[in-house]
Amino acid sequence: MASETESPAEGVLIGDEATPVDWADRPEATDEIFAQVSQVQTVINHIHGNIGGASFGISGSHKSRRTSGPVSQHEMAEALTCYVRHDSYRAAAERLESGNMVALIGNAGTGRRTAALNLLHDFVGTRCDVVELSPANTLEQLAAREVWKAPAYLLCDWPRDDVDGSIADFHVREIRRRVREAGAYLVITGTATSLPEREQIRWLSPPARDVLRAHGVAPEVADQAAAQITPDHAMADVVTLARDLASGGPLDTALSKLESAGRRDVVAWFEGPRTRGELFEMAAMAFTAGLTEGRFESLLARLESIAGIGVETADPVSADDPMPSRRLLRVAEGSLLRLSSGRRLKFKVEGHRTHVMRELYRRHGMRLWDPVSEWLHECAALRDPSAQAEIARGVAILASVSDYSYVESTFLTPWAKGSGVMRSQATAAMAISWLCLDETTRSEVLRTVGMWTRASAARPKFTATLAWSGELGIRFPQEATRMLWLQIKDSDKPVRPAEIALAQLFTALTEATGNALPMLDLLVHRISNDRRIGRAIDPLIRAILSVLTAQEDGVGIPTVTVHLRNRRDSATPLAKLWSVVLVKRPHRREALAALYNAVCAFDERADGDRDCVRALFAALVAALPAKERPLLAHDLRRYAISRNTDENRLEILLSLLRVFLSPAVLSLDTIGMRPCTTP
Repeated sequence: MASETESPAEGVLIGDEATPVDWADRPEATDEIFAQVSQVQTVINHIHGNIGGASFGISGSHKSRRTSGPVSQHEMAEALTCYVRHDSYRAAAERLESGNMVALIGNAGTGRRTAALNLLHDFVGTRCDVVELSPANTLEQLAAREVWKAPAYLLCDWPRDDVDGSIADFHVREIRRRVREAGAYLVITGTATSLPEREQIRWLSPPARDVLRAHGVAPEVADQAAAQITPDHAMADVVTLARDLASGGPLDTALSKLESAGRRDVVAWFEGPRTRGELFEMAAMAFTAGLTEGRFESLLARLESIAGIGVETADPVSADDPMPSRRLLRVAEGSLLRLSSGRRLKFKVEGHRTHVMRELYRRHGMRLWDPVSEWLHECAALRDPSAQAEIARGVAILASVSDYSYVESTFLTPWAKGSGVMRSQATAAMAISWLCLDETTRSEVLRTVGMWTRASAARPKFTATLAWSGELGIRFPQEATRMLWLQIKDSDKPVRPAEIALAQLFTALTEATGNALPMLDLLVHRISNDRRIGRAIDPLIRAILSVLTAQEDGVGIPTVTVHLRNRRDSATPLAKLWSVVLVKRPHRREALAALYNAVCAFDERADGDRDCVRALFAALVAALPAKERPLLAHDLRRYAISRNTDENRLEILLSLLRVFLSPAVLSLDTIGMRPCTTP
């Protein structure tokens, strides 16, 4: 296995102090690694709606995946439905009323976020425009924040700052003063905080029976159901149960769904007599579930070799010795495992993967985890995208049941800094995407990747670039855009990975949320305020072009086309970005090609699509200098003819080009009408 991870022929070798420009010589390697991270993001997008406790054993809130910015009205409405105001809630309300801020400190899955939204709604009522702040803010940064324009602010899953108590007290007084002077309210949630004790409310979830009754469940049914609810069940599980019962579903059926989030079968398996071979096999499954049976056995064999299992003794092995049917035993009656289509090994219940990881970590020490850790380091550096993706998911699950700092120091940062072929960096970035699904680790991950971004060495910086292009960027689009932009702006050499990451982020945001406006607006602001001229601004222009030419999987419909269909109001920022590139003569042809491809990807027969194109061209008229419009019309006409454009599309393009010569035609319904032969 060592030869697989050290062969320079299979990848790109970069020294610890090398710079990202080294990757410019091997763009195919960079593309391959970004494609790996993108594939994991596609999986996350596909299952996100159902991830909940089934994958991580945490609250499965279906809120917007953006973790900063305005809270959607849909999420507010969901939070307010049938909410139970209990003792912890009333104590928090009193604290918020007296000081304009309060921190709800408790375990994940206890309904802290929903409580925070209800508190803010209670205090600001119909003018409730809740803005969620990024957990990347430190206590000092929050105290220095001058703008508190919204009436209500939410700061979820805020990690503890390592600050002295007296300094924390000073910062808190400053935060409260600014919030109160603005007439605003701030609610913070977390599992631990640097805030003084008097600012905290020890948060406990509402009694399960009260939640069931609030949803209209009959008293006797609520009593029976509440008796089956344990502390392992997240508040989201209780709400789901309540809705199932309130809709008339049978109690047994509803409870069977609840039981799938439990760990009874897993605990029973571990409490039985288990051999070292069985334990290491279960550990391998916890990290590689979903691989084909053959690939799993290959990886398991390496783990058993590291653990010293099956080492031959001096005694000869007879051909007549019995050989158990291991494959059959692995998926036999009473096993936790099953074979799916394509002979892929999986857990019978998806949630069992989390519970197996928890029991392994809780019951076993270094005799198990030292060999497993060594094995994971080898697996992370394999040239095996499927295995790397599952290892990344497994490590994220381990963080959810153990301690994030242990996972970060043992796996994530060593992989980000890894030597040899740049493969463990991809595994670390994929793990970051999975960790973003867990509310208990999301803010910690944000700070870790921020630290990698600011590193002087190329390897952690490159890993951060990969991470920003995935789920982390979807959760924190402005932070991701700002960090990637700074990488490009502050480098005196080409930073192709950051350009690719910006394009990937634009596509990821569009696919996952349908809204990349925070990213586009920030790019417009940054490029508009940059005073560089000539070739000095070329890196930023290339970065803008990477966004305008982005495509799903590199070959699909242009992302700008998809985004304009979702959000027609994005025509203005997109046009501003295009105008910046179009006026740069060395980049005009690339910008024209991107504009042509985006327009031709619309359906000329659909009224909605034609309106999108009209909006884009109208925005371009407003964004471009007047002297540039006829030049652009001429160049775009020549480019369209050179592409052998079919007659229908050429008609539309030529009619739109009239806009650049006479913007007044925007008021006429000329789209699709036969125009003059020359613009």
